[in-house]
Amino acid sequence: MQKVQPVIYSSLLSHRAHGRVAIPLEPALPAPVPEASVPDQRQAELEQDLQLARDLQQGLMLETVPRLPGWELSAVSLPARELGGDLYDFLAVNGSQGIMIGDVSGKGLPAALRMAVARTVFRAEVRRGQSPGHTLAAVNNILIEEMPQGMVTMLYALINPQTGMMQLANAGHNYLIVINNQVVEIETSGVPLGVMEIDCYTESTLQLNYGDSVMLYTDGVVEATNEHQVLYGYPRFQSLLQTVGHLKPRALMARVLSEVRAWTQGQLKHDDVTMVLVRRRLANLLDEMHSIVADVVGPMTADEWWQSLALVGASRTPDQCLELLRPLNEMVASQFGRGIARELQAQLRPVIEEYRLLQSTKGSS
Repeated sequence: MQKVQPVIYSSLLSHRAHGRVAIPLEPALPAPVPEASVPDQRQAELEQDLQLARDLQQGLMLETVPRLPGWELSAVSLPARELGGDLYDFLAVNGSQGIMIGDVSGKGLPAALRMAVARTVFRAEVRRGQSPGHTLAAVNNILIEEMPQGMVTMLYALINPQTGMMQLANAGHNYLIVINNQVVEIETSGVPLGVMEIDCYTESTLQLNYGDSVMLYTDGVVEATNEHQVLYGYPRFQSLLQTVGHLKPRALMARVLSEVRAWTQGQLKHDDVTMVLVRRRLANLLDEMHSIVADVVGPMTADEWWQSLALVGASRTPDQCLELLRPLNEMVASQFGRGIARELQAQLRPVIEEYRLLQSTKGSS
């Protein structure tokens, strides 16, 4: 593999300064330069570089996350004004689901280029099918040679969709958080990628039960500052997760983003905010449907409807659950309007089909 020369990263933001020099045919006084023209031109160039970095970063982000029967996968990345180098990825690996999140040092175009290199190397190494600890070690040792200027924090996890077993390794990134009845950090970590050669990163294994969620996030969440330069901080983040941890991934992340925006008054200046949330669906399809309905219309209303339909503690096949969509749609439309009813139908129908697929897979195995 051809090495990436260090000069690429150190000179990217100044490459236009090394322009051609015009030699006059005869001595002449220098032409007057408007006072603000040079700073304005430089500012325009910097803004152009920043836009290029944004385009590169967004081009590398996944437009959609994969569908994994029995699981909910969701991700969001909100770029800051001073564009950072957040990245995340989902990859299928020998029947398991790979999940990665990372943060590249630096800002602007250099960070975006480092992010592109790190993601490319990571994807190539993941295809070898090694464990998270060995994969991160391989990525690290390549980046030391290919990207000597800058480091990367990265967390990589593998989930067995059938058993719920998760194996993970962490190269200097924020701890993974497990959300169930409590909020618990998995304190596995190591040095960031690109610092020193590593044979294998320490690995942890944990069991994700039905209804459990795991949160992966970057520094932008907890290091967001308000007008007094006070950090949002992990204690506030943990307290928020304890309050809204029952929500589905998209709703939970929307709540976190809302809180961070409120804390910063809508001004994310210094660091991107990126989150990846993975949740194992409940074993009983009716219970999963109830949790979805509760997210949309509220838990009290969902409980009332389940009682009126004699669904409390019951179990239904996917085909029987499809028949429930009509009465549920009528209830939602009458109390909350047709728009909310359509939204709920759009969430429930794919979930029912997921459980049908899981049922057929178990039956054929």
